Amino acid sequence: MHLTGDQPEIRSPEAPITSYEPLNEPLPARADGDVRTRSARSSVALILGATVVSGLSGYVVTWRVFTASGAAGYAVFSVFWSALFLVVGVLFGVQQEATRAVAQSDSIAEHGDRGGRRSSVWLFAAVLAVLVAVAVLLTALLWAVPALGREQAGLSIFVAVGAGLNCLVAAGSGVMAGSGMWRQLAGVVALDGILRVAFVLLALALTTQSWVLALAVILPFPLALGAVILTAPRALLRRALVPERMRTLASNTLRTMIAASATAVLINGFPLILSFFANPSGHRELGSLVLGVTLTRAPILVPLMALSSFLVSQFARMTQGAGRLVLRLSALIAAVVAVLCLCAWAFGVPVVIAVFGAQFDLDAGTLTALVASSGMIGVLSVTGAAVLGRNLHGGYAIGWVAASVVTIALLFVPLPLQPRAALALAAGPAVGIAVHLWWLRARSTRSAGVLTEAAPR
Repeated sequence: MHLTGDQPEIRSPEAPITSYEPLNEPLPARADGDVRTRSARSSVALILGATVVSGLSGYVVTWRVFTASGAAGYAVFSVFWSALFLVVGVLFGVQQEATRAVAQSDSIAEHGDRGGRRSSVWLFAAVLAVLVAVAVLLTALLWAVPALGREQAGLSIFVAVGAGLNCLVAAGSGVMAGSGMWRQLAGVVALDGILRVAFVLLALALTTQSWVLALAVILPFPLALGAVILTAPRALLRRALVPERMRTLASNTLRTMIAASATAVLINGFPLILSFFANPSGHRELGSLVLGVTLTRAPILVPLMALSSFLVSQFARMTQGAGRLVLRLSALIAAVVAVLCLCAWAFGVPVVIAVFGAQFDLDAGTLTALVASSGMIGVLSVTGAAVLGRNLHGGYAIGWVAASVVTIALLFVPLPLQPRAALALAAGPAVGIAVHLWWLRARSTRSAGVLTEAAPR
């Protein structure tokens, strides 16, 4: 704040209260010193807290649908869920690009350049939403009947509508993240999960119709976003104006979506892929396997995926020691997974049967193998963050694509479905980890070479 005359500038030790931050969450990009550190910690806590709420909500939905519909009914629901959130995972690329564009726009504005033509992220997202919905509907002609069955193929319409709506959620989340509106972003994440649990429980209490359940799953997308937008409509519209032209936004978003698609196939979309390899009459086996995959992944992957952006930022700031941090985080994941494997082997199956019912049909060995494979994907997330943090976008994408390709390829191995899935989920990420580590090693070697040449002789 500048005063008139010769009075000195007065700085408050706290970040300013803004019109869109009624609870005074400071903006990291504009805070200094200790304020920025406290803001970063607060941001991590907010996003982690919202992710916990969202993750628990997903568990409740999984439990209630499985117990109400049985393993066979849950198999159909899980394929719909997987198809929807496979697309949602790909659309995470929209959020990444929106975050970058808005944050960069703020940085340019802070240096005084506020002129020039600007594009609206919201308008871009609306156009993309229509294109994505149409694309899903057209591709559904190929996958809906094989994956969902002829009687439930109509659920692909809800996948298309939900995907289109999520384009807006992804763009809005990117605008909030790029602007440092962490409370609003956490609100979207948490409210989306809470509403989905409420709607699914209500749907199951009223009817067994699958389309009602599908509607309950996609309705939280617009409702959660709309509720949060009402808390700061002007700020969200203003912050969404970025200097890039629509063509540039489209090009950048396409690249980030390609990288996100490999991640989505390996994590969000794996149950959908499994459905193509399952026996058409083996809905109970597929439902049990999908449930096992879902339960064993969450303890490792939910917090890691929630903190992925934070990890990238940490690696990006490190001038040295990135390899040691990768080793420490990988060792921590290995220790946690070892404990979880022992628990799964000792009493995992009885606990799952007690909670989800006797229709759960998975042996202790397979359940333990699935836990171990989740650890491999967790380490892959860490190495991916390290590679991306070192600005190695090509290596980041190639590692995830290699992991996805190997995983899918191993599903063709002539083994029973359960051990085949466990093998694929472990070996694919192992290849991706090796690719990431090779890129990190190559980057380290090149950097060392440059330093050696620059040193005085």
